[in-house]
Amino acid sequence: MIWGIPTIGTPLEVMLLALPPVNGHRRGDLRWARRRLLEPLTTVDGLPVTSKAQTVLDMAAYLPFEQAVPAMDHVIRPDRRRGLQALEKDALRQLAQGLPTQAKRVRAMRVITFADERSESPGESYSRAVIHRNGFPAPELQQSFHSPGGRLLGRTDFFWKQQELVGEFDGAVKYGKTQTDGGTQPEHALLQEKRREDAIRATGVGFLRWSWSEVFKPAGAPDGLVQALLRAGLPQLRPRA
Repeated sequence: MIWGIPTIGTPLEVMLLALPPVNGHRRGDLRWARRRLLEPLTTVDGLPVTSKAQTVLDMAAYLPFEQAVPAMDHVIRPDRRRGLQALEKDALRQLAQGLPTQAKRVRAMRVITFADERSESPGESYSRAVIHRNGFPAPELQQSFHSPGGRLLGRTDFFWKQQELVGEFDGAVKYGKTQTDGGTQPEHALLQEKRREDAIRATGVGFLRWSWSEVFKPAGAPDGLVQALLRAGLPQLRPRA
């Protein structure tokens, strides 16, 4: 959180780096854990922390795949708000070789390989991980749609060309800022989004929209993302990974 790396859900504890001779300790919401340092410690706003690369690799090695992907997607693109450069995949792969076990190295490598800087929000990243884990075909990201005259109608979060299906996570916030952001008012943003969706639908594609509520549901839940994708005609190419 200090690095601005997205976390999914509300963290229940604060993790601190345990230094010898401490092997692990917990007190309330504080947990000390031993970590092999892959890079030297650094500071952010005066606080000593593990490096950005170390932090995201620890997340990839220790967190569930769906939670690790949004973090990795975030760090491989520039963080312009904080003025931080993107981390390179090759450098992350090399650094991941220093993780303490083969299992953790494999987990981290899987997340690095899957990461895609085109995912524009944690919700898109988390959705993409859920889609992958449940055996659906990989979608095209940020697909542009144009009118017959060549006018750009908009970009979509996900597009499955073979099924002619568009998928959108929380699309209403993609093309219109809320009033609290200093941009357009929510009602105007929703109207713009509806017009964009209608124009893209008019090209002959199906359109499926979901939010955090659907993406968090178990695979068998009738009102969850997995079942919605199946109803929309998307095939499962393999069992859940």
